[in-house]
Amino acid sequence: MRGITDLLITFHVMKGICGRGPALFGCLFVLSIPVVLLAVLIDQLYPGGFWIFAAKAFRSTLRGFRPQ
Repeated sequence: MRGITDLLITFHVMKGICGRGPALFGCLFVLSIPVVLLAVLIDQLYPGGFWIFAAKAFRSTLRGFRPQ
């Protein structure tokens, strides 16, 4: 929880210094780094790659996580 608070405080300070647009771009850039790393790891470690994993996750979400 402290990390989220620190991120929001940093965003508020940077918004005051350089404006809303660059601060929002920086925040989105920082938040996208873990997503990209997760996608790369899934692509390397999951049999079939990232797109097979994403398709199975999407189907599971549509089914509501119930076994068939």
